[in-house]
Amino acid sequence: MQYIPIKQEIKNDKEIFSVPAIPLKNSQKTLVQKIPHPLGTDTIVYSTLEQAKEAVTRSGFSYILPNGQKGTKATVKQKIVQHGTNYEEIVLDTIKDKINSSNSTVCAAAILAISQFPSEETFDILFNKIGEENDQIRKNAISGICRYGQILSERIIEALKSPNWVTRNSALSCISDLAEIGNVEISQYIIPLSETCNDSNTIVQANALTTLAKVYQQYKKNS
Repeated sequence: MQYIPIKQEIKNDKEIFSVPAIPLKNSQKTLVQKIPHPLGTDTIVYSTLEQAKEAVTRSGFSYILPNGQKGTKATVKQKIVQHGTNYEEIVLDTIKDKINSSNSTVCAAAILAISQFPSEETFDILFNKIGEENDQIRKNAISGICRYGQILSERIIEALKSPNWVTRNSALSCISDLAEIGNVEISQYIIPLSETCNDSNTIVQANALTTLAKVYQQYKKNS
């Protein structure tokens, strides 16, 4: 089985996914299209991981994700046969199969669903999705993170240093929501927020300032 690597990059503050490809030309030697291929010297860029995965599998190959995980297209029926009566595995695989759907409504619903199953894999998915451009996907991912805010505080602070400004801004939204919920030790966010007030992105700066004031006021109430 041949695998095509999918590379994850940040370009112009946006997350993109690229795969090697070969060009297809017509009889006039004019480029018609590019298709993913493990021996390709050209590149095709996709805006979502799901699009890259679909393109690779449509070309008849399997893929290697940026984290090293290998995958291939599998039907729901195949997964059910594989897992037998292990309903949790069937449910999780069904949900995860839609996490990177090209349909934003389906993707957002999958994010909301997966957040009900706390695990390191779930947390990785949630933090990856707070960098999405789609508003509902981001909101559902933020909501999922806040559900487990007490144990994810270090990862939230780490997200404030992401190269993706959307992720940094979403991390601020997580902190703001947690300050309202009031079930976490919010003093741990004061210094990271102060540092984020000097962010290179002015949108992040503005959000950091209002979040810092909100967190500090809540801290004084709790003291």
